[in-house]
Amino acid sequence: MGFFQLQHVTDYYDNAIEGILTMDNFNRTRKLSIVLFMCNFILLFIDYINNVKGLWIITDGYKYLFYSHVVLGLGTLLFILSSCRIIAQSPKEVTLAHNFFGILFALFLLNHAAITSGWIDQKIHSQLTVYVITCIIIAVMCNYKPKVAVLLYGLSWVTIMISVAISQEDPALRQAHYINASILLIVSYFLSIVLYQFRRQDLLHKHYLEDLVTERTKELQTANDLLSREILENKRAEIEMAKLDRLNLIGEMAASISHEVRNPMTTVKGFLQLLRDKQESKDKEYFDLMIEELDRANCILSEFLSISKNKPTMFELHSINDIVTSTLPLVQADAQANDKLLTVELNNVPDLQLDIQEIRQLLLNLVRNGLEAMSSGGHLRIKTFFTNSEVVLVVSDEGKGIEQGILEKLGTPFFTTKEQGTGLGLAVCYGIISRHNGRISVETSPSGSTFNVYFELSN
Repeated sequence: MGFFQLQHVTDYYDNAIEGILTMDNFNRTRKLSIVLFMCNFILLFIDYINNVKGLWIITDGYKYLFYSHVVLGLGTLLFILSSCRIIAQSPKEVTLAHNFFGILFALFLLNHAAITSGWIDQKIHSQLTVYVITCIIIAVMCNYKPKVAVLLYGLSWVTIMISVAISQEDPALRQAHYINASILLIVSYFLSIVLYQFRRQDLLHKHYLEDLVTERTKELQTANDLLSREILENKRAEIEMAKLDRLNLIGEMAASISHEVRNPMTTVKGFLQLLRDKQESKDKEYFDLMIEELDRANCILSEFLSISKNKPTMFELHSINDIVTSTLPLVQADAQANDKLLTVELNNVPDLQLDIQEIRQLLLNLVRNGLEAMSSGGHLRIKTFFTNSEVVLVVSDEGKGIEQGILEKLGTPFFTTKEQGTGLGLAVCYGIISRHNGRISVETSPSGSTFNVYFELSN
């Protein structure tokens, strides 16, 4: 494993890194061309001063230097105009044009510097200063692959060797330039490669860290979602447990006092019936009213007794669809009497251990609540289906929905929003579901409410 290959580089990372490097090269090269274009005005001004001083007459090297500055200015201007046509805002927008732009500009600068130092500067002061500076600038500013760097520095080395061979007549100085230029090319090449590898490795580490952070963020998000769901489930379970505790307490009270209260009520009702027969016709209506109120109180006690968890429940294997079907005539009669539309959708569901009378009472309570929640012409739907090892009974209406404050109190005994209601209907439903080890969920909106009753499939 090489010094710079600390991780395995996939095609995805390789393409992403090369895109970033290409964009960096393009932006740096574009800025460099602008800087060189501005600096070229200073060089042209210096050429003008040299001409005024008469240096152009002393040696034609200064005149050729002026021409090289003109070529540099035109070349940088051409690259500036070209870069304005292929601007990239992100590595994803990088194309081959951006890659060739940087390579061509580096090739232009290196060869221009090689001709200037190897030919023109030899006529003035026999130095390779311009070429040295250009090689270092390209090596530091541009990050190219080793093959591209070999091509760039190799072509410029050939150019400067030819230029020095043509212009330099002193064999010793010419040989020194050969050696210096060759050493400079080797140093510049290795400097370019080292900087390229460091930059590449830095981007590789950055990509791995970004992916690692993204992966860990997803894991934390998943854990947070699971935790949130567990908290909601626990909160819902606490609410259900509190509700069931209240129902159990009231159920125990119902079981202990309902029978005791019914006995004196039955005695009072019997004597009232006897006294009614002995009264004049004008007073009989009062006795009828008292007897009717006793019957109503007895009905409330019956519902109250239905909440009791100790109430005997006769479980038998039944299909909930059959119970719905047998109860349907009564439900349809209620719907027609209230000018409401009823729709029933019964899907194939497995049989369950159920108490037929309690499930019928549950269905009737939910249906009547739904019918009372709607105005004339409303649509009530009853549906059964099987999902996730649970049989679901759905009763939905098109009423005005349930307010949040009321929703939280559903199933609380004696809580009602109806003028003539007892507040025991839903409490009885929750008691029945509790005895069947099921659960009730409510979905509500301004367009209606849906009661979902879930029964776990028996083993």
